[in-house]
Amino acid sequence: MREEPQRIDGRLEGTLRVPDVEPRAIVVVAHALPTHGGTMRNPLIATIARACAERGCLALRFNFRGVEGSAGVWTNGRDEPSDVAAAVAHARSLAPGLPLGVSGYSFGALVTLRWLEQGGHPDAVALAGVPLRSVSLAQEGLPPVPDGTFIVAAEDDQFGTASELRARYPAARIHEIKGVDHFFPGRHREVGAAIADELARRLRID
Repeated sequence: MREEPQRIDGRLEGTLRVPDVEPRAIVVVAHALPTHGGTMRNPLIATIARACAERGCLALRFNFRGVEGSAGVWTNGRDEPSDVAAAVAHARSLAPGLPLGVSGYSFGALVTLRWLEQGGHPDAVALAGVPLRSVSLAQEGLPPVPDGTFIVAAEDDQFGTASELRARYPAARIHEIKGVDHFFPGRHREVGAAIADELARRLRID
């Protein structure tokens, strides 16, 4: 397994994790809130990417606009869906013909949902820590969650517990991690495995 630096749309910093086997799919992974330290190097984001690569997927992480080596200015979620779109387009150019999945954690999950609302069409989606309460919801509100969307949720998430997500989105598929908060302390491998397993199933690469 190896990492390759990427430049997305001439403006976004990214990194591609390449599996040791012939890739069977590609996954784009979006990071958490940058104002609270979220970057593509976040340990949970890195764990999700590694878990996907272990299942035979290329895994593309990227920094949203204005974060670390990415150009531009962060807009609190307003324009960031176009960053997801750019990352997806880049992923498709890297792996034409392979199925494509998208994952996101926290702010990355929120922006992924906005990208879907705006017409994004991946082959599979698996999210973690979807925030029902967040500073990034102040202007736009929470976008719709498509029926059947797979969400890894913490039992004690301070931004939206697993029980709250079930009540708000009864048609979503909630995978609950017991005894942890929004940051899934000590459970990153479990989250990564759940995301990777779901994407592998939906992308039909098992």
